[in-house]
Amino acid sequence: RSEMVLCSARAAVLLYDDAHKQWVAAGGGPQTVSCVQLYHHPAANAFRLVGRKMQPDQQVRVPGGHPWVRGAKGQP
Repeated sequence: RSEMVLCSARAAVLLYDDAHKQWVAAGGGPQTVSCVQLYHHPAANAFRLVGRKMQPDQQVRVPGGHPWVRGAKGQP
């Protein structure tokens, strides 16, 4: 049996910079939205966290500043 996605979210991915004692955008460039997914492999009882940087044309801004992906279905 293969992996299954437990959850998926859009998030700004940050790394902690020990030298400067602050959070900085992953990748060193300007902060962008990423798609972050948590996978579970039931047979191995293993988990994997995957983040993929989204391109600006994949993001749609809605009132309130919450990013959505075109074609995505909203869930409560």
